[in-house]
Amino acid sequence: MIRLKYFLPFLLLIVLQSNHLFGQAARSPFSSFGYGDYVGENLVNNQGMAGTGVSNPQLWYLNNQNPALLVFNRLTVFQAGLIGEDKRITSLTDKGQSRNGNLNYLTIGFPALRSSDGTVRWATSLGLSPYSIVNFNYTYTQPLNGIEVSYLDKAQGGFNQLFWANGIRLTPGLSIGLKTSFLFSSIQGEFTNLVNDPNQAIKYAVSLSEIQTVRGVKFTPGFSYRIDSIRNKYSFNLGATTEMGKKLNSDFEQILLRKSINGTILQADTSVSSSTKVVLPWRYTIGASFGKSDKWTVATDFTITSFGTSSVLITKDVTQVQNGYRWSLGAELTPDVRSASSYLKRVTYRIGGSTEQGSYLVNGNAVKDFGINFGLSFPVNRFSSIDVAFRSGKRGDKKLNGIEENYFKIYFGVTFNDQWFIKRKFD
Repeated sequence: MIRLKYFLPFLLLIVLQSNHLFGQAARSPFSSFGYGDYVGENLVNNQGMAGTGVSNPQLWYLNNQNPALLVFNRLTVFQAGLIGEDKRITSLTDKGQSRNGNLNYLTIGFPALRSSDGTVRWATSLGLSPYSIVNFNYTYTQPLNGIEVSYLDKAQGGFNQLFWANGIRLTPGLSIGLKTSFLFSSIQGEFTNLVNDPNQAIKYAVSLSEIQTVRGVKFTPGFSYRIDSIRNKYSFNLGATTEMGKKLNSDFEQILLRKSINGTILQADTSVSSSTKVVLPWRYTIGASFGKSDKWTVATDFTITSFGTSSVLITKDVTQVQNGYRWSLGAELTPDVRSASSYLKRVTYRIGGSTEQGSYLVNGNAVKDFGINFGLSFPVNRFSSIDVAFRSGKRGDKKLNGIEENYFKIYFGVTFNDQWFIKRKFD
């Protein structure tokens, strides 16, 4: 089983290569707004329940959404996840398709302090995941003074986060936690225009290359309250987190390029090089769940996103923003976790759905997203599992936003549970 002395060098290697591993999401024109598409903190087991998890205690999985719930992990847990996407994009005049996949997260957690009866008093986790992803590439033409001009806008990148989370149990039912994330990486964009003038003897394209590099720390405190033994069978859970808004330090550079028709750079001039601030929003999430231990759980989460003011990172133009929200409802069922006669009874089945209104206004209207989720966890090797989840949905509306996406996402993950730091009773 993976040990800490092997995991930490491996995590460092992943950090150094994170720009390549996390930057391969399917293209989306909606990622051109703000700092890109917000990825979220969900692991594959949460994705099967439409992303619910801020109140759901888990014995065999880490809770990456609410650090206060780490105290329910009695074993060391390592989880890794991948995502694959298929997006069909339609506008009023055109349509296209984009497919891709990338590493979604790496995380490990373990109990750090136990009481004399074995109850976990303090648990910790660390890991790496994308915070946001930018990936768009589209062309269009517009007349300018009677001459047709072709435009090509494209960008890739996003922000990655290296995080450390801690949960502390204050009473048998009450726990608190704090997740500290270091955000880094960059967004690189290029905006090109070509004048289609038949009278122009030598044709060339003018491009504006922009690079936005960020670094900074954000904090996410959380709390959880659990009521056990309702009629000696059930439990009720409440949870809440606050992702604190932050102005990240940023280096912004613009380079003006003149290119030949075949793409050869003829001239390059640095027009802007400055230090700026990038605004991250506040996110408030509250959730509730009800269930029977090792049997079934029903959960719901509600999130409000508040920007205040924001700037588009790629173009530095002001973007209209408003408060966004997300509401999700999910459930999971394990027929018989201890069944020796039927493997299918030990499989965990999940389902959920969510509706969301984004913070950015596109074409003067909010972008709405609705999707349904399904998931499965297949037990392997004692307490470990192979986890899969699926999401199908629609984002945006052609009539309101001028563009829409119909998407299908596949999440694949592995979960390893093991016992670490066991004191020897005999030499």
